[in-house]
Amino acid sequence: MKKLLLILCISILPAQAFQDCVISADGKLSDIKIEQNDIIDVFPLYTIMNEKNTLIVHPLKAGKTRFCVLKNAKEIVMFNVDVTEEETKVENSGGFEVFSIDAPPEEEDYFELDLPPESEAGWIN
Repeated sequence: MKKLLLILCISILPAQAFQDCVISADGKLSDIKIEQNDIIDVFPLYTIMNEKNTLIVHPLKAGKTRFCVLKNAKEIVMFNVDVTEEETKVENSGGFEVFSIDAPPEEEDYFELDLPPESEAGWIN
């Protein structure tokens, strides 16, 4: 009976769709400190070139928090983050690009592919 009640409670809970964000900079980012790590997780994205200039912000629950990061081993930069069930807003400090991984593209970002040319016989040679 307890298992049935637990399954029923879990199936009634609303699904949450938090958005992950990417923060990119023109220099090396290190020493990440998060004010409330129960709201977000911030970690570096390691690439083949190992440039260490990209961070992933992964929301864990709704709320407001902030984190700081050391840029180029000399400048401390603070980011304010507001997580709702619909979106994750990261206050953009100068010199950083912030975009959502999970957001659908804007309408102008869509493009149409041209159809291949047809031959006189009705198929492509």
